[in-house]
Formats: sequence, structure tokens, C-alpha cells
Amino acid sequence: QRPRFEVVQEVSTARVPILRLRFDGTLDVDLSFQNSEPLPNTQLLCAYATLYPRAKELGMLVKLWAKGVDVCGAASGNLSAYSLTLMAIYFLQVSTSVRMPCLPAHLFNGSRELPQAAWIPWSTHQTMGELLYGFF
Repeated sequence: QRPRFEVVQEVSTARVPILRLRFDGTLDVDLSFQNSEPLPNTQLLCAYATLYPRAKELGMLVKLWAKGVDVCGAASGNLSAYSLTLMAIYFLQVSTSVRMPCLPAHLFNGSRELPQAAWIPWSTHQTMGELLYGFF
């Protein structure tokens, strides 16, 4: 059986109209057309996830928590999932026990290749539990 997309909602009143889709009954996806603005942001998030895979994991846990307590979703007046992800990255950058490097956002243009500046040797030994506790 092939995985399927289902249209959950059409958001035609947004600045950039989107389709809210659900993939295979579990993964929610927003789809827009002829909008390249998010590409540099996506590339930057990818670079942080490459630099420190736990950045992605922490962002996902924060978003799951926010959805669970119904405080996620810009359309309903809450912070967007993207904003929550940025908060998780900011925490990792300013936490004295982590100090993840800040990547130069102006170098990200949305291409498939990460800029050379994204390849910074860096590590920390915080557990996911410690990171989640520190975030909250």
C-alpha cells in the first residue's frame, strides 16, 4: 500500500495561501506554491540540525508539547511551529551549558548546499533530558 496525502484544510486567507495536508495519517505538512521565502530559513534549520542533531530533536519535542497543550498554531493566535523551533535553537545558543554557535543567517540562500560557514567543529555532552529540562 502506498502512503497517501489527505487535504486537512485550505487556508486561502493567509498571506501566502496554503494547503494543510496529512501524510499517511500521521505527519502534518503545509504546502504553498510559488513562495520561495521559506527556503533560506529551511536551509538554516537544516544547518543547525546538521551541526547538532539534538537541536532538531529538541525542536520537535517542544512542538509536540505545544500541540499537546494547545498553544501551537499562528492561525489560532499562538506561536507558530517555526517560532517554537527558533526558541529551541535560541535556548541552545544562550544556555551556558550548551553554547551552540550562531550561524550567519545572511549566508543562507535556500540552495541545496549548506554554506561553508555552517561546518563548524563543535559538540556538547548534554542529554536530551537535560536539554528539555533546561528549556522549560
